[in-house]
Amino acid sequence: MLRKHLTLALGFALTTTGCGDDADQDVDGSGGSPSGDASSSTSGSPAGTGGSTSTGFGSNSASSGGGLEGCTKVDFLFVVDNSVSMNDEQDALVASFPGFMDTIQSTIAASSDYHVLVADTDAWGRCDTANPWMGATPTHNTCNAYIESTVFEECDRVRGAGVIHPAGELASNAPCDVYGGARYIVEGDPNAAATFACMAKVGTAGHASERPMEAIVSAVSPELNAVGGCNDGFLRSDAILVITFISDDPNYEDTGTPQSWYDAVVAAKGGNANAVVVLGLTPYEGGAAGQHWHDFIALWGAKGLEASVALGDYTPFFAQAVGLIEEACEEFVPQ
Repeated sequence: MLRKHLTLALGFALTTTGCGDDADQDVDGSGGSPSGDASSSTSGSPAGTGGSTSTGFGSNSASSGGGLEGCTKVDFLFVVDNSVSMNDEQDALVASFPGFMDTIQSTIAASSDYHVLVADTDAWGRCDTANPWMGATPTHNTCNAYIESTVFEECDRVRGAGVIHPAGELASNAPCDVYGGARYIVEGDPNAAATFACMAKVGTAGHASERPMEAIVSAVSPELNAVGGCNDGFLRSDAILVITFISDDPNYEDTGTPQSWYDAVVAAKGGNANAVVVLGLTPYEGGAAGQHWHDFIALWGAKGLEASVALGDYTPFFAQAVGLIEEACEEFVPQ
């Protein structure tokens, strides 16, 4: 039953990124060269899933599963690129989530406890706002009347903070009604599918310089997860952390190196690298394109999994990843 629970949960542990509009990029910090001696990660073939409408997250019905203590809590991090190339990927992610939610709701153990946080890949994007905040390219056609006339919260322009008010072209353009008042989904949300759809539809008005690695590091940082921080309480010491990212962008725009990103995530988990699983669907094909993300995944050894983003069916990839999460659960000792 443990494998079944993990298979279902993994379906929505997805981080999405894509290519920016290079012609509109302005300097927002450049990345360094990747560390080149990371070991090879496992490869698989990817896949998506559709589903019917769901209203909530988690089930109060008992399950016969005998999950280990550490597996009763899992923190899932989504980093969704809000650059101009990402509309189709956002639609596909949102469309797949209700089916995952229905299945999870009917099968997950009653004691299971999930956090689901969505972050985008910039601090603030192209557009001006009524705060007033100044955007990078405010005359861009992705800056609509909604984002220009709205006053946002300070956390809305913090990279790595949970997204609860997506705005701009092709975004939700509304505040998300988040159960519990945090910037992430928690167990018991009666409208979790709708909440996720609101969060994940981050739109395409984001900064052209996409920084998914910086977003990951920031999302799990002590600063954002401390009391009063933007992600207050998201990352838990007694939970497994599952990070999955998808990108078709080969460019190296994040600051830092694969080793520094790895070190930051491990530090956020109290030095326990075995409490983290990292999955990546990337453009890496053995050359320079996407090498930095390939090296980051490889640093996780047996708990890193990589496949080509160009493959149309992600199901085998996620099925293969179940074993990695199961192993992490078996080895995990809650702190």
